[in-house]
Amino acid sequence: MISTDLYVAIILGLTLSLLFAEKFGINPGGLVVPGYLALTMDNPKSLIVIFLISLLTYMIVEFVLSKFIILYGRRRFLALLMVCMLLKIGLDLLNVSMGMSLGILEGVGVVIPGLIANCYYKQGIKLTAASTIGVSLVVFVILNVAQLV
Repeated sequence: MISTDLYVAIILGLTLSLLFAEKFGINPGGLVVPGYLALTMDNPKSLIVIFLISLLTYMIVEFVLSKFIILYGRRRFLALLMVCMLLKIGLDLLNVSMGMSLGILEGVGVVIPGLIANCYYKQGIKLTAASTIGVSLVVFVILNVAQLV
């Protein structure tokens, strides 16, 4: 992947996310998420790990942290991002200590699963996952068609 692909994917993701949110009122995981996920669509294991981290992050914040801390607005968003980062660091350390390759997790960002988890909180898991995958898939198809031309 050259940096031009990254820029094009992010710009396409931003544009399609905004259009999708305006048309349907559904946030596909955040503005930058579909562009980023489109770059990892060729690695399904990485996508699965991203969605598992985001689900685990959501569950920890919703069902564990919220019992001990008052979480709303920015505080909840910060808690989601912090838990997501800790999970990612933990997975990286676990993989290194087990001598496993980081191939599955190399495309997993630190912030992307947190942004998805934040949308889980706002709109529900099914709606967010479906819209995020859908818009990311459209970006992925456009990127691949553009490379063929």
